[in-house]
Amino acid sequence: MQAFSPDLPMPESLYYSAKETHPLSTLDEKNICSMVDDLKLTDSDKEHYVTGWMGEDSVVVIHNYREKRGTSNGFVLSKENQYRLSVQSIAFRIPKIFLWLSLRRKPRNATLITYDTIGELRSPIVQYRNLFDKSLKLKLEQDWQALNDYIGLACWQLENGCPLWKQLEQAITPAALTAWVNAPVFEEKRLQKDGPFEGFWSGNVFIARSKPPYPSLQLLWRDEDNRLQPGYIFTAVPDKKQDKLVPSLRIRPHRAEKHYPLNVFDARHLQYARSLLSYAEGVLTGMSPPLVEMMNGSNPLPDL
Repeated sequence: MQAFSPDLPMPESLYYSAKETHPLSTLDEKNICSMVDDLKLTDSDKEHYVTGWMGEDSVVVIHNYREKRGTSNGFVLSKENQYRLSVQSIAFRIPKIFLWLSLRRKPRNATLITYDTIGELRSPIVQYRNLFDKSLKLKLEQDWQALNDYIGLACWQLENGCPLWKQLEQAITPAALTAWVNAPVFEEKRLQKDGPFEGFWSGNVFIARSKPPYPSLQLLWRDEDNRLQPGYIFTAVPDKKQDKLVPSLRIRPHRAEKHYPLNVFDARHLQYARSLLSYAEGVLTGMSPPLVEMMNGSNPLPDL
């Protein structure tokens, strides 16, 4: 049986990449604010937070977060049960005289880069400049480079109409979801329970369904080292503004049953989700994945 392997080229990128990353040691507040602004998550200047997903790690984009010390913009990368890297620009609220007395300097803005461990073994928050472990600083620098790659991919998607999301949106129709969860192959297999889902393994992919209240398809997969990778839940949910069902995609980043909305700019995950859906559709309909891709193309019956 053919194994699923998302051997896909990297999506297009814009503005930021690992190769062109400003090192954490020289990063300033202007760089950070520009990165947040370039993502263009909203046209509003109001405070908001958006959580994206870089692999199985969450990335919180902070925009104009207001607290007693000032207003923050930046990013928080969290590795579950490991550690958290926070890269923020802060515009202080406190009067200049008190700022000068406390920091012995006059600027109203500052860069705050911190590290702390999370999970069972929590540690106090430490500023990056006060870390002396060279291997740890190198690891955080590599995380920051990877985050720049992620932001570059997201910027391209947002500035070009989110084409990867639109491809998935066209595929996850209520009619398609209903057909998938009612596929005869589910009746031919001995199904395994996984929370509200039930399904079976096809090669290295676990294909599971859930019917009420809305038809949902969950796809999980293991890599060549047998490690479970982030999975996806495809469903359609009621639109609050329109009286109809609209496509919804959620990510299940870890083995736990928790799952979260996937954003229209989470480029690499959208790629993987589409490729995984094509594989599963082939299993559920009895067609090979290449044939499924051809049938789903803009010209399903090309001239031969």
